[in-house]
Amino acid sequence: MKGLVLIYALTLLATVGSLRWPVVGLFTYVGFAVLRPEFIWGWAGDLSGISLAVGIATLIGWAFRGFGSLQVGKGRIIVAALLGFAVWSSLSALQAKDPDVAYVSLVAMAKFVMPFLIGVTLLDSEKQARGMLWTIVLAQGYVALEMNLNYLQGYNAASVGFGGMDNNCFGVSLVATIGPAIALGLVAKRWYEKVLAGAASALILHTTLLTFSRGAMVGVLAVGVSAFLIMPKRPKYLAVLALAGLLSLRFTGPELAARYASAFADADERDYSAESRVDLWLDCLKIVGDQPFFGVGPMNFPVVASSLGWTEGKEAHSVWMQTAAETGVPGVMALMFFYVFAVVKLWPIARAKPTDENRYEKGLAMGVIMSIVGFAVAGQFVSLVGLEIPYYTTMAGVVLLKASAARTAAAAAAKPFAGHPTYAVAARGPLSPVTLGRPVFPKR
Repeated sequence: MKGLVLIYALTLLATVGSLRWPVVGLFTYVGFAVLRPEFIWGWAGDLSGISLAVGIATLIGWAFRGFGSLQVGKGRIIVAALLGFAVWSSLSALQAKDPDVAYVSLVAMAKFVMPFLIGVTLLDSEKQARGMLWTIVLAQGYVALEMNLNYLQGYNAASVGFGGMDNNCFGVSLVATIGPAIALGLVAKRWYEKVLAGAASALILHTTLLTFSRGAMVGVLAVGVSAFLIMPKRPKYLAVLALAGLLSLRFTGPELAARYASAFADADERDYSAESRVDLWLDCLKIVGDQPFFGVGPMNFPVVASSLGWTEGKEAHSVWMQTAAETGVPGVMALMFFYVFAVVKLWPIARAKPTDENRYEKGLAMGVIMSIVGFAVAGQFVSLVGLEIPYYTTMAGVVLLKASAARTAAAAAAKPFAGHPTYAVAARGPLSPVTLGRPVFPKR
């Protein structure tokens, strides 16, 4: 009941406050996108409109603020890739097999593209980027807590999914949050931040195992590998990775281990679920071969699935293969570039030599990269192009790049133009009121 009251209070404050401070509405909207209160507290009535109310108020506040600043530094190529994906999807929808389904998918796309644009144009500091990751991690941590409480009461809710997602989709959403949770715990300075991040990491990891999703487990392994590659090889960091690995082994029973092992089985040993995914991906490639430019239209693979021998409404079970079949090669390449460019741009920050001054920047870059890697790998096994979490973690990465560019520009502006005669400083004697502020030219 307390949580429900808190949600209503947050909705009211965010709706009113975002008209003047749209950042407040943005953080609330992102938190609701992860928390999905209409599913946790659905017993209290219809809560489906609370995110819409916050979103509209945030858009109005964004307009009042002049739509923020388009100066996003090195993140502009990432923003351009996402806009390219959105524009190409819109063009693909014009010739879709079922335009009505395609247009509905475009509305759903706007629900994460617009908050992304609001975030990268309004947020401008590492602190705000860190706050965004904390919002995502804490919201997902609470969801994981609810799933674990249900499990202790004898019901594995995670095995059937959450928030309108089945177990596989829910597992991918969890995987996309594990990396940021671990990274925030590693760079936290305050003890309670370490406790919160550690608890969230453990709950999210255990809930991922409870989904029984093989794709999610492969994603967890990818997160672990990327973490090992990025993190400094220091005892503290290695100990965290070792602890996460031990927890995974401890909570993976014989049944789960056998199921996860089948994800790497040979063709002759795959079960029907794994084998059907391969056949679906091959059919996606056939569509790409026939319609490489625009595909069959956004969210239209289920529409044409029956013509390929599948039941009507069948998904392709792959973000990348289904996106290629639906929006063509340009569409899937734009989506891939969105994530690849983010990793490439953030990699130098994540791999920088750790110091006390850059610990937060380094940690945020590490968290965003791990989130993207986890989603990219796990997403190969489930159709979930509209999952909000990786878009919002990438948004935090763009804000980090934006803040880094602004700090570099400010440092360059403050640096004297050494060697230029107009700005040379007299070498002899102290500056007097006469020479102070005046250009000093060398004698000829």
